[in-house]
Amino acid sequence: MNTRNHRRAAIHPMIRQAFEMKRIALPWNRAICAGLCLGLPSLIGLLLGRFDYGMLAGTGGFTYLYTFHEPYALRARKLFFVMLGIGFSVFCGSLLAPYPVLSAVVLGLIGALATFIFGALKFKGPAALFFVLSFALASGMPHGPSEALTRGTLVLLGGALAWLIAMAGWLTNPHGPETQAVRRLYTNLADLLDAAGTGKYKKARHETLISMVEAESILAGQGRVWREPARVYRLFRLFHQAHVIYQETDTWNLRKGEPLPPALGQVVRSVSGVLRYRGILITDSLKRLEDSDLEGLLRAVREMAAILEADAEDGWEDRSIAGTPVKSIFLSAFDKNSLVFLLSLRFGMILMIAALAAHAFNLNRSYWVPLSCASVMLGSTVIATFHRAIQRSLGTMIGILIASAILWAQPEGFIISVAIMLFTFFAELLIVRNYAIAILFVTPNAILMAEASSHIHDVGYFAGTRIVDVITGSVIGLIGVLILGRKSASSRIPYLMGRTIRSQSQLAAMLFTKQKASYKAEDSREQRSMKTHLSNLTTVYATALGEIPRSEEELQRLLPVVWALDQFGYLLNSYAWTANRPELPDPELARLLLVFEKMAQCAEQQRSITLPAVPELALTPKIRQELLAMQSTLEKSLT
Repeated sequence: MNTRNHRRAAIHPMIRQAFEMKRIALPWNRAICAGLCLGLPSLIGLLLGRFDYGMLAGTGGFTYLYTFHEPYALRARKLFFVMLGIGFSVFCGSLLAPYPVLSAVVLGLIGALATFIFGALKFKGPAALFFVLSFALASGMPHGPSEALTRGTLVLLGGALAWLIAMAGWLTNPHGPETQAVRRLYTNLADLLDAAGTGKYKKARHETLISMVEAESILAGQGRVWREPARVYRLFRLFHQAHVIYQETDTWNLRKGEPLPPALGQVVRSVSGVLRYRGILITDSLKRLEDSDLEGLLRAVREMAAILEADAEDGWEDRSIAGTPVKSIFLSAFDKNSLVFLLSLRFGMILMIAALAAHAFNLNRSYWVPLSCASVMLGSTVIATFHRAIQRSLGTMIGILIASAILWAQPEGFIISVAIMLFTFFAELLIVRNYAIAILFVTPNAILMAEASSHIHDVGYFAGTRIVDVITGSVIGLIGVLILGRKSASSRIPYLMGRTIRSQSQLAAMLFTKQKASYKAEDSREQRSMKTHLSNLTTVYATALGEIPRSEEELQRLLPVVWALDQFGYLLNSYAWTANRPELPDPELARLLLVFEKMAQCAEQQRSITLPAVPELALTPKIRQELLAMQSTLEKSLT
């Protein structure tokens, strides 16, 4: 009885969370551009006398929905391949329409492949959804194989229009995303300086380290620079200098534990404004600071000011940040303990089952079943999938009634184009607040694109069949996730913790031993390995939090350890970007590596082991401080 009451008490908050309105700024620009990308092709087709071709080309407009805040060089490459993928999906959907079983298999493969690629590369966005949608819509169209090539070409044309709209900002602000990332980094760095010696320092430190990693990720996606190379070089140098300022601030807080002069935080904070408005940094307030204890930090801040004032035309290519090779990313994602690989397989299998079930029961317009299934499975956890199922089902019911009423009125082409624009606009505007509300606009939009040429005579039958399809697909997706993903994440946490600690040990050994002058620690194999394992660990832990059922006590016990590993990883990453690192004597380094190995065994086996004492590490006191905290946290988690 108590178990039943506990489950009931747990379900009520989940339902409430499914309809929670998030307080997030509305993306007006994105919503307007998305509406244009999906609606303009049909208007162009209407003007040219082929409205049906224009509607097909509008499917390529889904390409824009994969646009996010990344460098334009990365955006150009990503959207180009998305455009090709959507065009290929439409081509395959049309070609395989007469063969439902083979079509279901290929649909599962497309869904699994898209999920794997987006998961491995950690791209934000709808992942496989619009590839599945494009395939499904094409498979339900008449005269499939004979029109496959024409449809694929039209979708590519629509995708090219979306690509141009997404890249339009490059003409006026070619390095906007990179500039914004560095501005955010220096704002957080100023907060760190202001928080030194106070109780707010730990939180400010965490925010600064996160913004460093985010800025590194965005700058690494920059690629070859064709416009304003001096500005990009300056951003790279500012990024490097931010690590120096951080290290000096952290050293001050560790040794002195006193507040810093407010002038330092003010000067660092003003960098954000200078980068935005291209003004001049005023550093007069620094001249009054003559404390010898502040010498290192003052020198770092003055070097930062010199970077902003310098003419940085020469040698900027040498300052680029190398990202992890794509081959290495995919190879690591193929690991048997990689959650990305397992989630991709699960997505493809369930999607294939949904498509085969829809065919087996001979459902009218059966492609709505796998489409709803794919939409539900986009939830990153079981709880998120449960939310999606509720939101999708209720939001779709109302959306289907809206679309049915519009189609029953048999609107002309211009009205349909405008309706698609408006529905897309409101869907993209509101999806950041609540998925259920966005679905009110997503559903009629998808139905209009798929059924615009249909003549709806029995609105009740049309609406009823669509609702049955959506509920069927949602239920299949939810059941599949519950069966195949109940404990796939939580069981991997101890093993990944051990691998993460060992990768941090290897990176620390590389950082604090003598290397060649040309060696780049920030682009080393050890650095990439540590980042990969740490990212896998945090992703798996976040996924485990959404499992049903889950052990709250077990996850709460492991949380401080995951947090400590995350913080230590950020610290090592900062050292990798810092020049003139100290070199540890061999005996001290050997003792340090022993500490790492014992902690890895302790975490991996989840049993208490007598851990050796952390060496003094006089040359790297911050490393010792973090190791002591991590060791203490690990011991407490096992008692």
